[in-house]
Amino acid sequence: MKRRNFIKGVGAASTVSIIPSLSISSLFTRQAIASPMVNAVNYTAPSVLPQVINIFLYGGPSELAGNLTNIADINANSQNPYPGNLLRATTDNNGRITSNGFWSNAGGNEMEDMLTSNDLTVYRTLNRIKNNTRAHRPSVFSSQMGNLDIDNSAGIGNTLATVLFNNRGAVETLISGGRSIEQLVLPFVSFEGDTVAFRRNPDYIALPQSLKDISLDDNFDNPYSRGNNPHDTALEALVAKILDPTMRARYDKVADGFDTRSQLDSLVGNFETASDNLPNVGIGDPDADAGGVLQYPANNRYTDRLRAATTLAIANPDSMYITVGGGLGGWDDHNSAFERYIPRMRDLMRAIRVAMKHIRFSDVSQGGTRDTRNIIINVHGDFGRNVNLNNSQGWDHGNNQSFYTFGGSTVRPGGLAALGKVVGATERFGNSGQNRQFTRPTSSSYQAEPLSVASSIYSYFGVTNPGVLTQDDRYSITGEPALDETVAGEAPMFP
Repeated sequence: MKRRNFIKGVGAASTVSIIPSLSISSLFTRQAIASPMVNAVNYTAPSVLPQVINIFLYGGPSELAGNLTNIADINANSQNPYPGNLLRATTDNNGRITSNGFWSNAGGNEMEDMLTSNDLTVYRTLNRIKNNTRAHRPSVFSSQMGNLDIDNSAGIGNTLATVLFNNRGAVETLISGGRSIEQLVLPFVSFEGDTVAFRRNPDYIALPQSLKDISLDDNFDNPYSRGNNPHDTALEALVAKILDPTMRARYDKVADGFDTRSQLDSLVGNFETASDNLPNVGIGDPDADAGGVLQYPANNRYTDRLRAATTLAIANPDSMYITVGGGLGGWDDHNSAFERYIPRMRDLMRAIRVAMKHIRFSDVSQGGTRDTRNIIINVHGDFGRNVNLNNSQGWDHGNNQSFYTFGGSTVRPGGLAALGKVVGATERFGNSGQNRQFTRPTSSSYQAEPLSVASSIYSYFGVTNPGVLTQDDRYSITGEPALDETVAGEAPMFP
């Protein structure tokens, strides 16, 4: 099955130098040297290793798809009016507000489905107060580093790899087949090329090659693979010469690279086939074909990459942290927001609804070969946006955002009870008729800083004091706690 390749060739970019090796060198027996924050980690191995797919929406999506609870007050004070049907329940004359206050045709119907199936929880009050910036760069970097010191911090993926390596004795009790941590296959993968989430910290050294990230594209091509290229024949002839024993000593590093290419091709070669073998979810399911076989939505900008990331997580339990972004950007909706935001959110949530069915129906309880309840999908962005419509019919940068998290019932605190709810209540504030109106948590509402997402990820993997990895000497002395996943959800807007 041929699918559109969003980032064909990105893996070969010069910025990506992370190529796993299948061999184990004595180099890897050295301890990783890390910053004091990483050395201060308290670690207890979880009962099962999680797998996290982190979807980052570059540009900062509006919270409104997941939160129309304040829309009447917003509209009464907005610079420009919202459409009338956005003020009415879906049961009222073709309204747009679902029972839980979602924007029905901006992914809200799909979110309601995933709430009902206990696949989704929405946090409506991921609110940036500390270091209250609304600029893209610090917001993107801090969200993907889990730290406000963006010039001196590693990405979440690199920090997590260091923590796991430093505690490898405990981690290895969870790895199947009695393997060492150096024998993990593709544990850290980016489907967006070079990414802040895997940014290095100069204080970290000697991580095993197997714990460094690699870029794949939605066809599972890697930095050492090539497609049908007219120059391939000549290049393969050159490869043969370099790999010849008489030449290898002279070009040893290049030869090692070509060996690695061959090894990687062998590792990932079966994943695309796996992505074509989707589970049967039952005749009549809205996401299935006539025979009941699950189908990812066609003509959907998120299908290819999300399908690839989900397939990798299911087929390869070693893949512990997978980032998805790049082509999922374009959320900087300063103007003409209705024309672009609504179909984008609808496409995203439709693709995720299928991904969650892909995960759920691949579970051993549904005839699959493994327990897939350890797989989590997180969706967030730079920041929230204003809630008033500006004079360009868009939304400028804000603070509060909706955070969407899916699956993972066996690794979340509280288990399945952590899913299937909407957490956080908001209120509008700002001067009527002007452009700086936001929502903020009500005085009694649960709220968290964006860095709590990183702390939650660390805690899933066994860090019992994740605040030490998100602390900042100026703004967050003790760091941020993980999200409280035991907090109760809000009552439906329209029971």
